[in-house]
Amino acid sequence: MSPTTRTPSLPPRSTKACRWCVAALLSVVAPSTLRAAEPAVSGESSRAEEGSDAPSSAEVAAEPSAGEVGLGDSAAASSAAASASSSAASSSSGSETSSSESLSSDGAAARGSGDDAAEPTTEPTTEPTTEPTTDAVAAKGAAESGPHVDDGTRAVRRARRERRAADRDTLNLDAGTMLRNRWPFEPVCNLGGGPDLCLTIDAEVFTGYRMRSIAGERFGEFALDRSEIGTNFWYRANRWIDGGVALRLESVRSAGPQSLIGIDGDSLVIRLAQAYGHTAAHVGPISIGVRGGMIPERWIEQVEKGYDTVGVGRLASEQSLLMERADLGGSLTVSGWEGLVELDLQMTNGEGRAQEELNRGKNTTAMFTVRPLRRRHAKGPITLALHGAYRDGSWGVAAARAHRAAGAVTFASPWGFAGAELVQAFGVREQGDRVGRSVGGWISAYAWQPYIGLVAKYDHVRQDLELDGSSVDIITAGVFSDLFGYTWRRRRRVRLYAAYQHEGYGAAAGPVPGAPQAADSHRFLLQIEAAGLLRAL
Repeated sequence: MSPTTRTPSLPPRSTKACRWCVAALLSVVAPSTLRAAEPAVSGESSRAEEGSDAPSSAEVAAEPSAGEVGLGDSAAASSAAASASSSAASSSSGSETSSSESLSSDGAAARGSGDDAAEPTTEPTTEPTTEPTTDAVAAKGAAESGPHVDDGTRAVRRARRERRAADRDTLNLDAGTMLRNRWPFEPVCNLGGGPDLCLTIDAEVFTGYRMRSIAGERFGEFALDRSEIGTNFWYRANRWIDGGVALRLESVRSAGPQSLIGIDGDSLVIRLAQAYGHTAAHVGPISIGVRGGMIPERWIEQVEKGYDTVGVGRLASEQSLLMERADLGGSLTVSGWEGLVELDLQMTNGEGRAQEELNRGKNTTAMFTVRPLRRRHAKGPITLALHGAYRDGSWGVAAARAHRAAGAVTFASPWGFAGAELVQAFGVREQGDRVGRSVGGWISAYAWQPYIGLVAKYDHVRQDLELDGSSVDIITAGVFSDLFGYTWRRRRRVRLYAAYQHEGYGAAAGPVPGAPQAADSHRFLLQIEAAGLLRAL
């Protein structure tokens, strides 16, 4: 914009004489200019009427100053009016122009001319502003902090994250927490009210060295009795429902129990031990869980909650093959009052995890568990449990009878474990008319926790109740030492066993009938049990 040409002011005595000349000139020049500026100024006029006493820039330009101005200032006033209209039009688009600067400078010149310029004027001075607009502030905030999020929302999200972290540290895998299998009442992860998720990876290995003596012959060997690795994914949408999937692998000898030749001799091979989906619903004190796939045997799973000597031998019912550790099928579990009473219903093929279905029948099992004693202690829970079960089943191509009746009592505490189990088998493998039985008892306790503990176990198996001398007795006694104590059990554990084991056969029970000495054995075991669990998510 070109600078405004200013006319020298007349002496004060001629100021009043030209007053009407200025008015007449403005009446010719200003109307068209003011009409063009009215739309742009209307917003400022409305704001002035609402709360501001200062006149708008257009009003100041349209009227002479309260002080008397000279004739020479008429051109400046006209230029100021035009500048005001240009400034108003520019302000309507939100941009600053140099018209406001011209208006400010011309107004100052008008007020400074003549003796009457000392009187106060109502004409405002428009100064260029350096404060950013509201849109600029919002754009700057969005550029600096990303999408606009309310401070209260940020606080809620931060508190939620902190609560989840505290739950995982305090409830899930805390060093002082005893991790137990209490499904469906609660996952191993102890998920919060949700939504929350958990992924665990666990592994266990049972290996060692043993010196055996069979029929007077002695020899030693290193052995890998059992090794497993598994993962379990849990998701809880809310405090009423959760679900997930589980996968478990194990290593076994490729040849069968009575065989010498399997895959590439008798190699150790990896096979699928468990693979199933699970979900649980929680309504008041009742939890209802469902599993489907290659599911774990609920009898073994429930009884092993009070069995702490897996390192020197499995349960008698599993060792004698009267119960399979896993099978293809589905199960329903109803648990009430945090596991006080539990009812399990299970339907499976009945052939175990090493064979596909061979007949049209299905194994149906019902199991009932009650825990009359449950107490909390600083070192861990104290629990007394009673179990009972019955199974109607079949086995093999001929659909031979394979019914089971079972009962057990278990005790678990921070200082020791004890229990007894009895399983009556109506039909054993292909012989549906044969009746067998297995009885097992165990006790393990610390003498000096966690450095020295004592363990004793007795298994008695009658292969055929109608045949004398068909019994097998296994006696185990020894000591153990834990590198990690009881509170680390089921999370990480390294235990060393040193034990003696005798396995004696009746006259009709051994591989060579009438020669039990050919199968009797004495073993000295130096066994390591290593287990651990890691929460990955």
